[in-house]
Amino acid sequence: MAPGIFEIEGQDYWTDPFKFSSRVLRKFLPEGRYGLFLDAPAEADLARSERIPLLALYAATQQELRVYDPWSAGHLVAVRLEDRTLDLTPLFAPPEQPGLFDQDPPPSEPPGPGALAIVEQTDALRLDSLQQPGHYLLTALMLDRTSNRVQVHVTRPTAGYQDEEVARFLEALRQQPPPPEPVRYAPGEDERPFQARPGSPPPPEAPGIAVHGERVFLYEPGRPAWIRGTFQVPVLAHERVPHRPEQGDDDGYGEPRPVAIVPVSLVVIGSRTGEAEVMSLRVPCFQDAPLEEGSLVTGHFEYDLFQHPAFTGKAQTNFVYAFCGEAMSGPTRMAVVTRDMLELGGHRKQGTGTTLPRLR
Repeated sequence: MAPGIFEIEGQDYWTDPFKFSSRVLRKFLPEGRYGLFLDAPAEADLARSERIPLLALYAATQQELRVYDPWSAGHLVAVRLEDRTLDLTPLFAPPEQPGLFDQDPPPSEPPGPGALAIVEQTDALRLDSLQQPGHYLLTALMLDRTSNRVQVHVTRPTAGYQDEEVARFLEALRQQPPPPEPVRYAPGEDERPFQARPGSPPPPEAPGIAVHGERVFLYEPGRPAWIRGTFQVPVLAHERVPHRPEQGDDDGYGEPRPVAIVPVSLVVIGSRTGEAEVMSLRVPCFQDAPLEEGSLVTGHFEYDLFQHPAFTGKAQTNFVYAFCGEAMSGPTRMAVVTRDMLELGGHRKQGTGTTLPRLR
């Protein structure tokens, strides 16, 4: 595998992570290359190390730094490919001494034409999920900006005596994973939120996920803020729903019976605070033909953003990201405006009604 952005390999991630930093930095600001870039070892053996170094390079103009601050608005997302689970934490750990790096209020004068490039190191094991062996995709999110994605294979070999029969027994169990738990609908609900709707985006032509939300809308109490998505991904073995039993009691999957139940994670970041929330969905997928492991399955979902108290009725732009294993989409922008933002009284133009302020 080719070296990452810091041009290092192997044990240098642990022993000399900034070996070539000065050389790397010279390739960014003079060439006008701005953005947030991650680098991490391709392999991490937890039996040999208690941390997984994650390196970051951030290059930005002074104008961007006033909005895109990776310390206050950066988030690190890890997706485990074996089961599509998602974990999220602040991109950088807070300082040990509170207030040590608190920033002064932004100056009133406009920013200068300059730019800044910095390098930083953190421990990816701050994400609890990485304690479990597996293949992980790491991504940094910062409002509507994303980093590159890096993959880390985490292992934890068993020390001491190895019983080959036990290893074969466990591998056989892994080849026959238990079926997914049925999706339990709330009273009065059915499978309709998981079928194609008028506002659902079409399935991606290649494996992936697509999300649609209303771009700008006026908040009214009781009004939903629908996020609708469609994915097409290779199904994992443990996501397939077993064939209908020929006899006996209903096994809980309902009618129509799904062929698979696939997890999808929505990460929503609000522009007011830069804080992120995760909504975990289990999406039943419906089709006539049975599925083999690895074949493509299509699913649809919808979620009302205002179900979450962090976003209900708040005037801000929301950045919606969707993750389903390797598939990722976003940001999808959904801006909410409220009636107190309308121009009223003497500011209202005659004959034109109310006018919404311009949004970025």
